[in-house]
Amino acid sequence: MELDELKNTWDNSNNPPEQQQLITIKMIDQMTQKKYHSKIKKIAYPEIIGVIICLISAFFIGIYFYKLDTTFLQGAGIMSILLLVTLSIVSFLSLRQLNIPVDVNRPYAATLKIFATQKLQFFKLQKINAVLSYLLLVSILILMSKFYNGRAISEIKYFWIYSFSFGYLFLLFYSKWVAKYYKKTLQQTEELLEDLQQYSMNN
Repeated sequence: MELDELKNTWDNSNNPPEQQQLITIKMIDQMTQKKYHSKIKKIAYPEIIGVIICLISAFFIGIYFYKLDTTFLQGAGIMSILLLVTLSIVSFLSLRQLNIPVDVNRPYAATLKIFATQKLQFFKLQKINAVLSYLLLVSILILMSKFYNGRAISEIKYFWIYSFSFGYLFLLFYSKWVAKYYKKTLQQTEELLEDLQQYSMNN
């Protein structure tokens, strides 16, 4: 365990025993805080980048909304903007679920319980984002046919077959990869908290 390695390194140093006892707990707490936030950043940064892309896309659609010259296209444009903004909000809410300060004065069993509950909420919000992404795929493909080709979607032969099939497969594999990556990262974070709890019980 990393915590045991830190403690053994400190105990084997030349510092006086009384100084070792006073500072070891503080060092372990600082290390835990650092490692916890380091792992959470692996999830936070991709989510923040995704939010920025969503907001830029919504802004782009808003600027070129005048090009949508039919009620159908205008409806797709409005739907796309709403979905992009909603995706951004859900991402921020999901990140808030992981903002759990590791308080040395709070029992680590309580921290683990809070983390487990928040982790479930995080994945629920991620599932909502996944569903919204599939809806966004449809509305964005409709707009792309107009923005980049200047033609109605009904005039583009095989547009739905190729673009939607590719988009669906991409979202399917990408969402599974992201979920697996997030699950692995959160599992490592939970193991870190469990190590700290085990250490506190043994000392």
